[in-house]
Amino acid sequence: MKEEFWRMADNARTQAEYLADRKLQSLEHAPLEVLKQIFVQYRYFTIFYISDLALLVYRLPFGKLRSLLADFLNDELGNGQHTQAHQQIYDDFLVSLGIPREELEANAHPANLQLLGEIRDLVMTESPWYAVGLRGMGGECLCQVYLASMHAHFIQNPAIQAMKDRLDWRFWDIHTGEIDIAHRELLRAALMEAVDADPAALEGLVEGYRKSKGVFDQFWDNIFETAGAALRAA
Repeated sequence: MKEEFWRMADNARTQAEYLADRKLQSLEHAPLEVLKQIFVQYRYFTIFYISDLALLVYRLPFGKLRSLLADFLNDELGNGQHTQAHQQIYDDFLVSLGIPREELEANAHPANLQLLGEIRDLVMTESPWYAVGLRGMGGECLCQVYLASMHAHFIQNPAIQAMKDRLDWRFWDIHTGEIDIAHRELLRAALMEAVDADPAALEGLVEGYRKSKGVFDQFWDNIFETAGAALRAA
């Protein structure tokens, strides 16, 4: 059963890689203003993810997995330095892109706010193992797939190439590099130990991870629906 779970997780990741790459190819040629809209909309995922990870740590029992996710949360919050928190350095990237800081609180896609709110409710109301599959595995593994594909495509955009030397790349250095890969491997090892200790946890992990994939795919569909309208207008 445990082997089937990891096959399912790996297959879901492969599907996410395919879908992400297919969706995000348009970033190579999108006008800069459309790119800005997409980047600002993604910002809401980062904001909710950090808070949801804190809730997940709160809900888990003491043990290796709780400590590991707390360590991930500490990284997200800048390891005690608020200027290095991932939300802050993502905002710094957006500002370097030419988006005024006072405009970062742009109107979020209402359906995406609903999705993110639904995830938060599930983190608090479903079983802790469901929440781990939903926000632990989903946030760490599936999010990284989209970020890596997003970066691979938008970096080739001529508008980005023209300004790349003045952009603040710290967020992307973290989330498309060895740090995120190491997090994913550490999480997988901790989850394997947790399932060995409590085989009943597997059902919750599976259901939470499946839910996360569906929500994350819909989240990006909503972003690109809005961006597509802006692209056609442009």
